[in-house]
Amino acid sequence: MSKTKPKSLTFGRCLYSFEYQQQRYWLKTQTFNIHPSIEAGFLNELDFYQRFLDQANSSRYMPEFLLPFQVISDLKNLAGLQEPGNVALILSDAELLLSDCAEMSLQQIQQTFLMVLDAVDQLHRSGWIHGDLKREHLVEYQNRACLIDFEQTQKISTSQKLKNLTATPRYMAPELFQGADKTVQSDIYALGIIFYEWLNGQRLSAKNYQDWAYLHCQRLSIELPQHLRVFERLLMGMLAKQKKQRFADIYTIKQTLLTEIV
Repeated sequence: MSKTKPKSLTFGRCLYSFEYQQQRYWLKTQTFNIHPSIEAGFLNELDFYQRFLDQANSSRYMPEFLLPFQVISDLKNLAGLQEPGNVALILSDAELLLSDCAEMSLQQIQQTFLMVLDAVDQLHRSGWIHGDLKREHLVEYQNRACLIDFEQTQKISTSQKLKNLTATPRYMAPELFQGADKTVQSDIYALGIIFYEWLNGQRLSAKNYQDWAYLHCQRLSIELPQHLRVFERLLMGMLAKQKKQRFADIYTIKQTLLTEIV
């Protein structure tokens, strides 16, 4: 069953859901020679998954932040989905992780945060930045948090300034609006926005790219409901406008979370 958004179709992107042996899966593929930057993102994601597949073949270890996956090099046996020869990515289906937190206790919220932080920490410790963290890229599979959509991922050691928009303005750290490199700290900022919107139960709003830049670089202030203000210091450390004042790594965030929320 096709789940492709109309805009994605114009870029040559196709997304399908299907069931096999009572298990649900997603299939993602890309038609080439239509939109170079979209195609580059798809190839970047395939390369990312292939690296971990090669690693698993030698060490028999697959990181827990990844959903079960397959890289299909030729779709000729999947009639009707695409033209033969195209590459596809198949992922196990999973639920969105961050549902409504209104009825959750502080401890339950803390444990959810820790699940997400563990997944992002595994990614960073593996030497990678996600580069486009957002709420819909956090899923739950077999009681663990997993990350999806690695089209903008890059090695931590790689310098890559934002010549083109390769992040979502809603989650962009202030320095990215000034053309700085993506870093672990820009992932942390995006995660802070995800946590902040989840706790508040509403999304930040802006009309355009310039408005998002103004919000993140100047106007954003952390305001939580009274019963959730125990998380304010955590969010302030994740959302500091100056990168040098932001939490340096996920370990520091987890320590803050564990020592302040009992």
